Amino acid sequence: MALNTAGQTRTGNAPGADANGFKVGRIVLDATAITAGDYLLVECGFTPKYVSFVNNTTLIQVEWYEGMTADTCLKTTGSTGVVTLETTNKGITICDSSGVANTEGRCFMVSQNATLGVVTSSDTMHFVALG
Repeated sequence: MALNTAGQTRTGNAPGADANGFKVGRIVLDATAITAGDYLLVECGFTPKYVSFVNNTTLIQVEWYEGMTADTCLKTTGSTGVVTLETTNKGITICDSSGVANTEGRCFMVSQNATLGVVTSSDTMHFVALG
């Protein structure tokens, strides 16, 4: 799994800034920053038990709950409201800061898979992670 490290604007509380296991933020990626096989890494400072990642432009939301398989998610398509369990188009993985899948990691990754469609260039994306 490769990590996307280019062209990112991030806002939100700093990793580990909230002792109660809560992280929220906003990410915007440059138009040239998306590679379909890469992942977007978000550092939390704690092991997330729930992650919600929303693209405000495409109106797609993906969610991951503790106990779900790595690289899967529940995907809600805003234009239809349809919820699907994504297992083939990738999803969210709990990982360490180098992007290695690890259920005790202090970060999460979201797939930039084009079919998943939640990480897209020049769009505003928001996330919430709870520990």
